[in-house]
Amino acid sequence: MEINAYGSSYTSSTSNLNISTKDSSALDMNDFLNLMVAQVTNQDSMNPMDNTEFVSQMAQFSALQAMTDLSEISMQGQATSLIGKNVVMASYNSKGELEVQEGVVQKVTIHSGETKLYVNDIEYDYSNVMEVKNEPEETVSEIDMISQMLEGINSIKNFLIKDETESPAVEGSQPE
Repeated sequence: MEINAYGSSYTSSTSNLNISTKDSSALDMNDFLNLMVAQVTNQDSMNPMDNTEFVSQMAQFSALQAMTDLSEISMQGQATSLIGKNVVMASYNSKGELEVQEGVVQKVTIHSGETKLYVNDIEYDYSNVMEVKNEPEETVSEIDMISQMLEGINSIKNFLIKDETESPAVEGSQPE
């Protein structure tokens, strides 16, 4: 018999197990249900578990799952609020050295539960954010403001003087 052949009729004894490949180490509802089925099948038949224990465990797991989902949604909202803000990002390079980049968040992507930020056209995890900075506000000093006002007054004065010298004489009036 061929092993791992396409179309093989070989059936493994572990085919009943639901093996899932996940990137994270978090448990989900299917994992909990698999554990509960294993607990029921392996319990002592002379001293079975009480039904209220099952219900209590399921309620606790549901609450934990809801809090995890809420935390993930909150993190995604925080990440999207950083668009257009100046941030300091840090990541380790291939040599294990810490690299720090500062720039404006260009976009945020959320795909398969992973939140990524783009700063200076480089993709970072949300966990790489070290600092969020406010953009410095333009401050105009009093001297700059007064000089701008004087320039405006001078331009109005020059316009009025120019207008008076170019106005045509009115017919029938005598030049003075």
